[in-house]
Amino acid sequence: MSKPQNIIISISSDIGFSLAKKWLQSGKAVTGTYRTKSSLCDELEAMGANLLHCDLGDKSSVNSAIDIINNLNSWETLTLAAGHQEPVSMFLDCNFEHWEQSIMVNFSRQLNIVHGLMPNKSLEKSSVLFFAGGGTNNATIAYSAYTISKIALIKMVELLDAEIIDTTFSILGPGWVK
Repeated sequence: MSKPQNIIISISSDIGFSLAKKWLQSGKAVTGTYRTKSSLCDELEAMGANLLHCDLGDKSSVNSAIDIINNLNSWETLTLAAGHQEPVSMFLDCNFEHWEQSIMVNFSRQLNIVHGLMPNKSLEKSSVLFFAGGGTNNATIAYSAYTISKIALIKMVELLDAEIIDTTFSILGPGWVK
């Protein structure tokens, strides 16, 4: 039987790349998504990662990635390392459509992925990990969409962890990363 997958959404981010590299070096099966293919993606593919395109700003791209991942072996770990900081401006000065898009990418589309992948999780206890990023403890002026969406993720993780008892839901707040 094939090894369960370790899924990383936004595998080409600094966090996603580092985690994928560590897992691949330890012999784990890794599947990840990227929005823009980069040399980091090439490096991970050379190490054996299975990568696919997924733009969290595009619902059809998200649904396509969910379908592809669900056709793979079951998964034991789902890590969501996405973070979209735009628009960076005072709330009243920002383009509201861009503001809404940021909330969607940082919050609802990540939950869309969790919802779509839960039926294909490992039969054993699985885990889902989100990242809260920086700015969740202070008023991060000019980053309102990013901050609000990450705070919403914190509460959603608490709810999911209470509702779905055979899966551990966690969220880490590493602070601002590159």
